[in-house]
Amino acid sequence: MAVLNPYWGDVGANFAWNNASYPPHGVESFGIDGSLDVGSLLGELSAINGVRQNQVLTSLAREAPSDAVDLLWMIASSRASDQEAETLASMGIEAAALAERAASGLAPDWPADAVDDEEFLSRLLSALPAGRAMGTPLNEAFGGHQGGRRMAVLRLREALGRMTAAVPRAGSSALRHVARRPVHTTGTRFIGDVLAYFRQREEQGHQAPIAQRVASSLAEALRLRTPADPRLVVIAHSMGGNIVYDLLSYLRPELECDVLVTVGSQVGLMAELGLFPAVPAPEDPARDRAPVPEGVRHWINIFDPNDPLSFVVGSIFASGRDFSYSTGRGLMAAHGSYFRMPSFYRRLAERLVVTLNAESHG
Repeated sequence: MAVLNPYWGDVGANFAWNNASYPPHGVESFGIDGSLDVGSLLGELSAINGVRQNQVLTSLAREAPSDAVDLLWMIASSRASDQEAETLASMGIEAAALAERAASGLAPDWPADAVDDEEFLSRLLSALPAGRAMGTPLNEAFGGHQGGRRMAVLRLREALGRMTAAVPRAGSSALRHVARRPVHTTGTRFIGDVLAYFRQREEQGHQAPIAQRVASSLAEALRLRTPADPRLVVIAHSMGGNIVYDLLSYLRPELECDVLVTVGSQVGLMAELGLFPAVPAPEDPARDRAPVPEGVRHWINIFDPNDPLSFVVGSIFASGRDFSYSTGRGLMAAHGSYFRMPSFYRRLAERLVVTLNAESHG
């Protein structure tokens, strides 16, 4: 299977003052500080049923096994290098499968009875297929010769430490300031990329830098199709969904894909705003639907109800199926969390199998 991942961020938004508009910590208050105690996911979890500081993950694992795996892997991957993230993803798929079996009562080795989070992680890793094959304890990280897996395990252990340290600080002004940084960065980067893409398209059409880069990878992916690997699946996150739709419907309509998967995207919103030349304004919004590119055989659109930058397509376009997926995060944090969740990959794989099998039997 060939995998292409076109990066266009370097020709997207550019902040002339290096994001200096971000409010620094410690600025004089305009009046009495009435700041809201927003806390964090970890703080909320620790407050439920009197959960102890070092049992947040363990308590969650008893109630929602998949959520426990997702939370742990999301925190671990936030500081991982590309190599570590790849290894974490592989281990995460194994952990997600175990968690789903546990939720169905089919995993007797699921460590929901662990006394604390440290024991939970140790037993979880030992229960994974790779851990059983190695037969080595956690502190040897499944064998020192496996450097990638060793570092991935260290990231997971670090995640436990970050959870433990974050719980008592939830709601503090310092933590709120730290928590706002990724939210601010996500929001400003998104707005900047939207403006940069549409400005480039208006000025240069299909030769615009962002459009060219993504279209080039789509064309290369089509060229790489073989009898053994015949299908092209395009997975587009956020602004990427808008770019791919614009390419396939207007800028490069000769391109195609078997399945288009848009995740946390705004294609429906952009269509409503009239930003796609291929989408005419509806005479009757209750009846008329926007066209789907002829080259798109199936369209899966995934959104998180807590993600304010994700929208549906089923009520706007002639075809396209919407699916709700909860990352367990709030507001802007949800927007960047889909691909940190092991359960997301399993559910996507299952949905792709169903979609493509239905096509082959149709």
